[in-house]
Amino acid sequence: MTAPVSALRERVYATLVGLSTVVLLLSYAAETSAGEAVTDIGAAMGALCLAGGFADVSAHRITHGRFPCGDDLRHIVAAAGHVLETALLPVLSVGAAALGWLPLKTALWLAALSLVLTIAALALLATRRTAVRWPVKLLLFVVELAIALAVVGVKLLAH
Repeated sequence: MTAPVSALRERVYATLVGLSTVVLLLSYAAETSAGEAVTDIGAAMGALCLAGGFADVSAHRITHGRFPCGDDLRHIVAAAGHVLETALLPVLSVGAAALGWLPLKTALWLAALSLVLTIAALALLATRRTAVRWPVKLLLFVVELAIALAVVGVKLLAH
């Protein structure tokens, strides 16, 4: 898998994990402090970052019989960076609530909105370059959004 594909895959995963976490926190907002919410989002995204890095290093070692270095290592670090970039707006918005600048529920809604817009932007990028006519592109865009929201829904059902 090429580096750009892998990095985008990590961003998609991170967006879905982040949105699932934020929506779950919205359902518990009355019993959760802003500090706990920041910690939960950070832990979920941090765990995904570490898991992705671990998976990439393990896959590289299995495939090549050695630890990644040079371009391979840069690719792994860049993919992890995409996860952290995706976490930035949710952490900042909920961090603002922890500082008393926003109510927690408002901050969580802002975090959710930023992640939904990220999903929409990624779906738009995915369909924009597809070599089909615009009605089919629109259908693909809607289906991708629906699948992403279904993934979030399934994750929420587990809680």
